[in-house]
Amino acid sequence: MAKKDDSATEAELDEHGLVVHRYESTILVVVPAGGYAETTLRYARSALFNVHVGTFAVSSNDEDLIAGELQDEFQADGNLSEASMGDYAGLLVAGGPGAVEMAENADARRLASEAQAQGKLIGAWGEATGLLAAAGVVSRKRVTGHPAMKKALEAAGARYTGTQVQKDGKLVTAYDDAAGFRFGKALVQIVAI
Repeated sequence: MAKKDDSATEAELDEHGLVVHRYESTILVVVPAGGYAETTLRYARSALFNVHVGTFAVSSNDEDLIAGELQDEFQADGNLSEASMGDYAGLLVAGGPGAVEMAENADARRLASEAQAQGKLIGAWGEATGLLAAAGVVSRKRVTGHPAMKKALEAAGARYTGTQVQKDGKLVTAYDDAAGFRFGKALVQIVAI
């Protein structure tokens, strides 16, 4: 029988008795105001958590619960318009049918441009890849995403591959919500460097 390690420190608890997690870095997550693809979001956040990388979610709808594409509801941590990339190790843009409108959101485009300019991780899946095209961060990059985004991505100078998950430097894109596990694994490979 193994001896108990007395040198192990006790977990820090908050005022409610919940374990306080300390992260090595944090990723900013942009979530559409509705209709986000929750499966990949769950996989991505879980994969990052497992390597001690936290997430901070922002949306243009930070007042109400945001309805996912299937059944989840999500509460954003902050407002998209107030977010800046300065304190974050990367940017993750949630896909799903609600993500189409994010390509027109000036704050979302600004965050993608800031992340690229600062050499940080950028990840998006499905319809959210249209935001990356609108922000001009896919030029000369191999990307994938929802087939409806193919023309916009190619017009922005990207090479559309149509694969489930595509990595190009610190840019990670996924075809759709079914790529969740592989997308999360690709994110971890970058942040764990």
